[in-house]
Amino acid sequence: MPHDAASARAAAASLTRINWRKQAGAWLKSALFSVPLGLKILGLTLGVILLFGAVITYMSLVVLRANIDAFLEQESRFVAHELSYQVRDDLLINDLYGLTLLLQDTIKDRPDLRYAVVINPQRQVVAHTFGGGFPPDLLTDIAITPPSPDHSRRLLTSEGPLWEAQALISGGSEGVVRVGVSGSSLNQQVSRLIRAMVKATILIALVAVALALLLTWLITRPLTRLLQAAKAVQQGDYSMRLPIESDDEVGRLTEAFNAMLTSLGKAAQTRQENELLQRHFLQRVMDGQESERKRIARELHDQTGQALASVMVDLKMLENAKNEIETSQSINRLRRAITEEMGAIHDLAVALRPSVLDDLGLVPAVEMLVRGFINRQGIPVELTIIGFADNRADACTETCIYRIVQEALANVARHAQATEVNVILQWRGEKIRGVVEDNGIGFTPELVDPKNKLGVLGMRERIHLLQGSFRIESSPGDGAMLVFEVPAKAGICHEQ
Repeated sequence: MPHDAASARAAAASLTRINWRKQAGAWLKSALFSVPLGLKILGLTLGVILLFGAVITYMSLVVLRANIDAFLEQESRFVAHELSYQVRDDLLINDLYGLTLLLQDTIKDRPDLRYAVVINPQRQVVAHTFGGGFPPDLLTDIAITPPSPDHSRRLLTSEGPLWEAQALISGGSEGVVRVGVSGSSLNQQVSRLIRAMVKATILIALVAVALALLLTWLITRPLTRLLQAAKAVQQGDYSMRLPIESDDEVGRLTEAFNAMLTSLGKAAQTRQENELLQRHFLQRVMDGQESERKRIARELHDQTGQALASVMVDLKMLENAKNEIETSQSINRLRRAITEEMGAIHDLAVALRPSVLDDLGLVPAVEMLVRGFINRQGIPVELTIIGFADNRADACTETCIYRIVQEALANVARHAQATEVNVILQWRGEKIRGVVEDNGIGFTPELVDPKNKLGVLGMRERIHLLQGSFRIESSPGDGAMLVFEVPAKAGICHEQ
C-alpha cells in the first residue's frame, strides 16, 4: 500500500509538471504570436547582435587572459634567469648596495616586474625592491619554500594576480632570485580593448536597429495596406487596388491580392447582375401568373359563363316545350353546348398542364404538343425520339423537358420566322439530350438582353436546377439551335 501511494504521488507530480510545461509553452507561444511583426523583427535583430557581441567579447577576453597568463609566466622565468646571472658578481664581492641598485634599475626598465628578491643559501633576504617594507607573507613563504630550478606559480595578491618565478644563482650555491611579474599594464590594455569591443557592439546594435526599423517599415507598410484592403473587402468594397512597389515576395503577394480583388469584383458584379435578373425573372413570372389567372378568369367568365347561360336558356325552353319536336331540338342544342364547353375546358386544362404528361409520360405529351403547334402555326415539325422505348424519366425531369420544348416552340412561333423545325429527344445512358432547331432568321446570343428574354433565362434556370447543361447556337440568317442535357433521374425536384 505505501508503495502504491508513493507511485500515485509520483504520477500526480509528473502529470503536474507536464501540465505546467504545456501551459508555459502555450503562454509563450501566445505571447510570441501576439507581438507585432515590427517588434519581432526589431527584437530578433537586436538580440542576435547583442548575443554575437557578448559571445565574441567573452571569447576574446578568455583568449587574451590565457595568453597574458602564458606571457607573464614566460616573462617571470626570463627575468628570474636574467637576474640570476646579473647578481652573481655583486654577491661574490658582497656589494649589497650595488645589488639593490641593480634590482631597482631592473624594476624601472620593466614596468610589469612587481618585485625582485635575492635570497642567500640560508634563505635570508639579501636584497629586494620593496620600499615600504618586506611583506611578511612573502617572508614566511621564503622560509618554508625550498629553492628549485625553473619554478613558477600564479599568486593571488591584494593587488591582483601575478606570476612568480625563481632561478638558482650559480646552481644554488649563491642562493636564489625570486621575481614577481604583474600583468596590470596588459590587463589595462585588455580592458581598453574590451571597452572598445563593447562600444563597437553597441554601435553595430544601433545601426542594426536602424536597419531593422527600415526593414520593418518596408515589410509592414504593404502588409498594413493589405490589412486595410481586406477590411474594405469585408465591407463589400472591391474597387481598391494596391501599388506594387517591389518585385519580391511582398510585391508578388500584392499582385496576387489585386488579382483576387479583380476576380471578387467581377464575381460581385456578376452576382448583382444575376440577382437583378432573378428579380426581373421573378417579377415576370408573377406577372405571367397574374396574366394567366386573368385569362383563365376571362375564359371562364366569357366562354364557360355564356355556355352555362345558354344551357339555362335551353333548359327553360325544354321546360316550356309543347311537343316532342321542340323537346328534341332543345335536347340537341344542350348536347352541342355541353360538348363544345367540354372541349374548351379540356383545351384550357391541357394548356395549363397536359394530363397525358402525368398519365403516359414525356413522349406522348411532346407528340401532342408538336401536333398542336403544327395545327396552330402551320409550321412543319420533324420529331425524332431515340431510346425511350423501355425507359421513362422521373416526373421532375419530364416536366422540365416538356416546359423547355414548349417554350422553345413558342419562341420559334414568336421570333424565328421559320419554315421548318426539328425536335430531337435522345436517351443516352443516364441522361436525356434534347435539340430544338429551326431555319429561321437567327440572332446573336451575346447581344440578347436577358431582361428581355426571360423565357431563355427560365429554361436555363430549369436546366441548372437539375445540374444539366444548356446552350444556344445561332447567328443572323442561319437559324437557331437549342441544345440541353439533363439527368434522367433528378436528385432534387424543383418542379413540384
